[in-house]
Amino acid sequence: MFPKTILRVTGPLVLCLGACPMFSQQFSAEMVREKPEGVPTSKVAVSGEKMRFELTGKQSTQNTIAIIDLKQESGFMILPDNKSYTRMVSGRLSTAMPFFRPTDPENACPAWDAFVGKPGSCSKVGDATVDNREAVKYKGVARNGDTGFAYVDRKLNFVTKWESDRSVVSFKNIAEGPQAASFFTIPSGLQETDSLAAHQQNAGKTKKPMARPASRPVSPPPQSTPDAPQDAPKN
Repeated sequence: MFPKTILRVTGPLVLCLGACPMFSQQFSAEMVREKPEGVPTSKVAVSGEKMRFELTGKQSTQNTIAIIDLKQESGFMILPDNKSYTRMVSGRLSTAMPFFRPTDPENACPAWDAFVGKPGSCSKVGDATVDNREAVKYKGVARNGDTGFAYVDRKLNFVTKWESDRSVVSFKNIAEGPQAASFFTIPSGLQETDSLAAHQQNAGKTKKPMARPASRPVSPPPQSTPDAPQDAPKN
C-alpha cells in the first residue's frame, strides 16, 4: 500500500512547495518526525531546486521516493519495488512544514509571508541551534493554517526544523556536499501510472511493467500522440 508519510495529501510527513528563490546548496540529511511518534525517518537529499525524500517501510513494497521540484511545485512519487511512478499535480499543495527559501536568514519574514500569502503573519524570535548548526527561529503560519516555529539554517539558508502543537519535524545528520544527479531523475524501466489511486492499486503487484527509456528529468516535456494508422489501400 502507498505509504502515507510523504505529503499532507497522503499523510503526516509533509513538504512545502513554493516560489522559492534560486539556490545551489547541496546537502543530505535525515528527516526525523519527533511528534507524533512512530513515523519512520526519511532520507533527504537537496540539490538546487530539487529535493528527494526516501522512505523505507516495514515491507519492501512500501518503499517510497518523492522527487520534488520546488520552483515548479511539481514532482513524482516512485514505488521502486513495484517499478512504477506517478506525477504529482503542480500547484499549491496543502502542507505543514514550510520549506520556503529566504534570501537572508536574518530577515526571513518577507519570504515566509509571501510563501503563505499572509503578510504580517511572521515574526523573528531569535538565535537557535538545529543539529549543532546555527539557525534563526521564526514564528509564523503554514499554508494549512497551523501556527508554529520555523528554523532557518544560517549557512544553508534553508528551513531545517518546524514545530507546532501537532508536529515537530527536523533535519538531523546534515552533511553538505554534492548530490548525485541520478537522485533527482526517474530510473529507467518504470511504468507511469495516471494517478495516486492507481499508484496505490499497483503497490505489491507483480504485473510486468511497460519499459521506459533511460533516466528522465524531473519535469519531462509532454509526449506527442502518434497519428492513428491509416487503412491499407484496397486492391
